[in-house]
Amino acid sequence: MIKQLFTTAVMACALTSSAVFALPVDLGNAGNYTLLATGTNVHHGIPMYGNLELGSEAYIHGNVGSRNTLNMAHGAVIYGDADFGGLYQNPGSSIEGDATQQDSAFWDSLYTNLKSASMAAKALGGAHAGYINSTQTFHSQGDLSVFSITGLNLSAGHSLTLKGDADDVFIINVDYFGFMLGGGAAIILDGLSAENVLFNMHGALNNGHVNVAAGTMQGTYISPDAYMQLGDGLNLDGVRFLGAGISGNLQAVRGLTPPPVSVPEPSALLLLGIALIGLGVKRSRQ
Repeated sequence: MIKQLFTTAVMACALTSSAVFALPVDLGNAGNYTLLATGTNVHHGIPMYGNLELGSEAYIHGNVGSRNTLNMAHGAVIYGDADFGGLYQNPGSSIEGDATQQDSAFWDSLYTNLKSASMAAKALGGAHAGYINSTQTFHSQGDLSVFSITGLNLSAGHSLTLKGDADDVFIINVDYFGFMLGGGAAIILDGLSAENVLFNMHGALNNGHVNVAAGTMQGTYISPDAYMQLGDGLNLDGVRFLGAGISGNLQAVRGLTPPPVSVPEPSALLLLGIALIGLGVKRSRQ
């Protein structure tokens, strides 16, 4: 009995560390979304963008958020929660989780989360790798690998491979020229976990834009001050797109953050572990 209690206690304590997100930058509540359009305050301090457009038959396995209008075309389904300023649903579209209209303070907070994470990632610096327009591989430089590029523009048949171990973390800071992926191009994770990969497009407005056609992507892509145009035919399994605005003619998207489930807070698990250990010690003395 005592052995069983101790084993349970150790497992509870271990869960407190596994519950912490692996990236060294804090996404705050913005990290709870698979697709998020917060709008941006860069343009004269007045929020702009902030719309999320989902094309027909888009199946989003995760939570979505849109500061202004969440526009769902015919057959689009969100298998998670949806937060929005306004909602327009075409016939045949549906939201399987909670649908909640939020005020401007809610979206300002999410934008602050995203902007702070972007600035923190940029401050990490990293190895400068220039402008990426052909097939290349970035190799792990240890537990944390940070690369700074002036832009990425890959056409069909080209790829950027990130190579390392499952526990390695990669952060790619993308400067002025933004992020473009042509039909069939790919971001390949060789040995890495998608949860440990962050692309940070920190350029302002169109300088930090994201324009992606058919291809394969994994990881988290943030662009707090720019628009994301996501094309038809993308293979998106294990992704998050968090930006100022998003238009996506998507099919199935499986996010890194699944629809919410009831999971004990790390602090609660730690207290449970301590209590169980204490109970085991008490029983052993009787």
